[in-house]
Amino acid sequence: MDRAEAQAALQACIADENTYQFTHFSHRDAWELGHALVDACEKMGAPLAVEIEVNHVIVFRYFPDGTGAYHEQWLRRKRNLVNLLEKSSQRAYYELEVNHEDQERDWRLPRSDYAACSGAFPIRLRGGSVVGVAAVSGLPDPGDQTALLNGLRTYFAEHQ
Repeated sequence: MDRAEAQAALQACIADENTYQFTHFSHRDAWELGHALVDACEKMGAPLAVEIEVNHVIVFRYFPDGTGAYHEQWLRRKRNLVNLLEKSSQRAYYELEVNHEDQERDWRLPRSDYAACSGAFPIRLRGGSVVGVAAVSGLPDPGDQTALLNGLRTYFAEHQ
């Protein structure tokens, strides 16, 4: 991917983050979003683990057959990155690409604890704070992000 493509992808990530902001977010909302994400993941035709965290508490998790501890580790690393930077893990990936930076060398974020790749998204209240993270894991980039955005689109069409 050249720099212009990475820049365009970065702008798309920023636009998604501006679009998918919540007016409120409760544990019940996490349940509804979680089900929208599970449905979107199932339509991708591969097993994807789904997780939603609110205020640093995991309030929704689904590990279909074919997923497990390996996916749990990816979810943790993606979630850590979103919690720290308050931006999607995909956006962080493209920021690194555009700036020709390395996650460990330039951002001092060890890959063992943080993952700048597709699949985790901030749950941001409109015009305000990040209160949680929605994440999926199971497909190579950019598949996780595609599943995640499809689930967000469905949720927002029905609830926001």
